[in-house]
Amino acid sequence: MPRPWLLTPPVPPSPALAAAVGGHPLVAQLLAQRGIDTPAAALPFLDPAAYTPSPPAALVGLERAAHLLADAIRQEKRILVWGDFDVDGQTSTSLLVAALHELSAPERVTFHVPNRFSESHGIRPFRLREFLDDPARKPDLILTCDTGISDGPGVGLAKNVGVTVVVTDHHDLTAEFANYALGQEPVCALSAAEAGRESVRRADALVNPKFLAVGDPLRTLPGVGVAYKLVQRLYELADRAGEATQFLDLVALGIVADVAEQVHDARYLLQLGLERLRRTERIGLKVLIHTTRLNPETLDAESIGFQLGPRMNALGRLDDATVAVELLTTRDAIRAGQLAAQMERLNNQRRLLTSQISGMAFDILEKQPHLLDFNGIVLAHPNWHAGIVGIVASRLVEEFGKPAVLLLNPPGEAVRGSARSTPGVDIGASIAACADLLLTYGGHPGAAGLSLEADKIDHFRRELSRQIDSQRIDGGPEGMVIDAELRLTDLSLHLVEQVQRLAPFGNGNPTPVFMSRGLTVADDRRMGRDGTHRRLVLQDAQENKQPLVWFNGADAQLPEGPLDIAYTLNINEYKGERNLQLMYKEIRATEAETLTVAAPSLPARLPIHDLRRQSVERASLPQPDGAFWLVEGTRLGEVAFHSRLEARRYPKGRPLVVWSAPPSAEVLRWLVETLAPSELWLVGRETGDDSLDGVVKAVAGMGKHALTQDGRLPIDRLAARIGVSEAIVRHALFWLEAKRILWVIEWESGDVARIAPSDGLTAGDGVLQEKQAELSVLLSEMRAWRRYFLRAGLGELGMKG
Repeated sequence: MPRPWLLTPPVPPSPALAAAVGGHPLVAQLLAQRGIDTPAAALPFLDPAAYTPSPPAALVGLERAAHLLADAIRQEKRILVWGDFDVDGQTSTSLLVAALHELSAPERVTFHVPNRFSESHGIRPFRLREFLDDPARKPDLILTCDTGISDGPGVGLAKNVGVTVVVTDHHDLTAEFANYALGQEPVCALSAAEAGRESVRRADALVNPKFLAVGDPLRTLPGVGVAYKLVQRLYELADRAGEATQFLDLVALGIVADVAEQVHDARYLLQLGLERLRRTERIGLKVLIHTTRLNPETLDAESIGFQLGPRMNALGRLDDATVAVELLTTRDAIRAGQLAAQMERLNNQRRLLTSQISGMAFDILEKQPHLLDFNGIVLAHPNWHAGIVGIVASRLVEEFGKPAVLLLNPPGEAVRGSARSTPGVDIGASIAACADLLLTYGGHPGAAGLSLEADKIDHFRRELSRQIDSQRIDGGPEGMVIDAELRLTDLSLHLVEQVQRLAPFGNGNPTPVFMSRGLTVADDRRMGRDGTHRRLVLQDAQENKQPLVWFNGADAQLPEGPLDIAYTLNINEYKGERNLQLMYKEIRATEAETLTVAAPSLPARLPIHDLRRQSVERASLPQPDGAFWLVEGTRLGEVAFHSRLEARRYPKGRPLVVWSAPPSAEVLRWLVETLAPSELWLVGRETGDDSLDGVVKAVAGMGKHALTQDGRLPIDRLAARIGVSEAIVRHALFWLEAKRILWVIEWESGDVARIAPSDGLTAGDGVLQEKQAELSVLLSEMRAWRRYFLRAGLGELGMKG
């Protein structure tokens, strides 16, 4: 079923915001819609010169690490930088090596980038022993970057022979830090009994932004951002403050390629880094930019994400990422040309392999369509390439909207593979929950790796499908969010330039998506060397026209009749001319309805305590004995259930604590109007399972219980109990009827369903699919609203704090 389009309602910016931002009014509107609704928030977002970055010392553990390194440099000790093979690891390693070459003698600084195929990520003890057992290579200090936080065995091995270990990483903390208090020094003194064990806590310094609280400006830094902050402090200790900015071009590469969340300091460093990248003096980067035929003056995040990053990643996927570090640190133009040519050959090989494996994966699904019935796609083939399956898994996620796992199962060997996920499923946790079936596993919410025995693939597929249901997270609206609706006459080169003021775009600041309605196609032609792309000329009723580029869309079938087009804005530069160009996102028949993420209209003078997306102690809130709490759903933890229906009997004029994210704007508005609260506390926890399976199971369970009583189901009570709208409960009952799980024999006054057992015969597929589609749309609307509620500014919610 096509995903719904979710049109964000226009949010008129305040006069102060509009005046501060200036330019096209759409810019201020987009900022307000994204919760950046004051001049104090907007100006630092748009201009890095107006942003105040956090000092390096704000990164927990960094001061200790910097002084250990400064002492090692002063004492002329040997330093080994241990990196990783993805672009974040490549740029982190290159940055540290280049900086240490300047601050120390180059011959005392070496580096190692693990090989994906023989080592995988991290400090593998067998490889580390090669350094430790060789007197000519044994380091006095090991400095990790983009790795190390889970490498207890490697850290323990180094410490056992007296090597100083400094770990810098950004990956999630392991269970070893389960009781760690955020914001405090992470290095722990181990007892004498523990001193010899394999523990990362034996490191002399640990630097990781995950030791900081959620919302801290430094928490979203990738590995290269952590490395930069460390180098920044090293240059300060060497009385060379400010010189670290020479490495910002590397920081920009790593932030974009690692898909780091571009907020706060990460966005600030990316903005500065892109400026540095456009005028880089790094010989290897200049050659690489020339090889990709990019214009240095117009390099942006998209250039990194689609051109530079994939070429650098190809090294780690197909060969040895050490080449990338050499390219980024060499001063030899001839050698740089050789390395860039090698990188280009590998990238072409990556493209070919990606195309081949993608074709094979789609062929498997075409021949075995039942594999799409699971909550996650799990495919296996003996001849797939380990470095490519993650890319193809991402393509399957994009195509089918569900997590995908691609496995290599060569005869006689353990099966291994990569997983990718949708924003709404924590695939790392889902796979970890299948640990009994696996040999190894690891990852995070968006991606993971694993290995298992070949005879367990089918069992793993079934268990993963089950676990995905229980590991759903707040992934935002299940549909395509559209930022604004525009007419073709609204579009201009000036508008594109104004929207690009919001750049760089990426994770945390997505490219704005626009839509136009009721268009026809005036011209349709293939483009590209192999004719796989498409160029449409779109026309409105007044015969205004605009071109649209549709990559890989040559063979797609257009809907009949007038069309709605969703697109992003782009500038096409060719032979010195700059022209507006639309970039395809989605297309549909005009008759389809656009969902709107609606905002409630609430009292403007209501005192508001905005605690959304923050870590909140319940003790800091007005307590339930003197305030009304909205706490609904099936995942409440230790918080007691408090139904919205209790508001009818609750005294007016007391505080209202919205602990659970409400299911709709109407429920929030009704609560405020009914309770007339003295103050409003917005928390908005996700306390319910709003997946289709979760809602249907909850309604079915309560229906079965009702059948043991009087067979009556009050819809409002059921909706409050599971934390959804009453319309969703009614449509869930319709679905259960079509599934013949129960019958609704009559609707009593007061919106009460009287139910009876079914005959067990399933309705036709058409009826069942229709009811499921109707329920899915309602659930999408609810998820869209909850996402909006959690991220919208108070002004967007019709409130003033």
